[in-house]
Amino acid sequence: MKKLMITLFALTIGLSSLTSCSSDSESATNTTNTTDETVRSYTHSALELELLDEVNTYRVSVGLNPLEIIEHISYKSSEHNDYMLSTQTVTHEGFDERKSNLQEVLGAYRVGENVAFAFSSAEATVNAWVNSASHKANLEGDYTHFGASIKIDDQGRKYYTNMFIKK
Repeated sequence: MKKLMITLFALTIGLSSLTSCSSDSESATNTTNTTDETVRSYTHSALELELLDEVNTYRVSVGLNPLEIIEHISYKSSEHNDYMLSTQTVTHEGFDERKSNLQEVLGAYRVGENVAFAFSSAEATVNAWVNSASHKANLEGDYTHFGASIKIDDQGRKYYTNMFIKK
């Protein structure tokens, strides 16, 4: 019973710590980009690869195309996780800059982002996203590529950023 209560508490914290954001380049105005325009490599952890696999498994289960990993997207996701860790917030702050970078560096037409906090596993995170209308919209969005990062704070809590693009 105590384990169930702890699990429910963690899920409650996690559900309150979910946010999503997306945008098409059609709706963006032209701005001067001050972001780094270099394609970055990234080495995924086993947990990050599991998260990406869970996203693709879900997409295929609902009749959508699996997405291809681009390391640069994971690199930008990792930068955002670093920011969330340093501020101890779950936020989309800086999304427009990440979006602009992905448009300029990768030629993205559409960009979306899901973030989460404190989920114990990739499966639990994707399940929570599926149960949230705005996150589910990103999971089921018209995208071709994606990337993800998971960072762990000093207390063992995980910060998740999963970004999507269409090229």
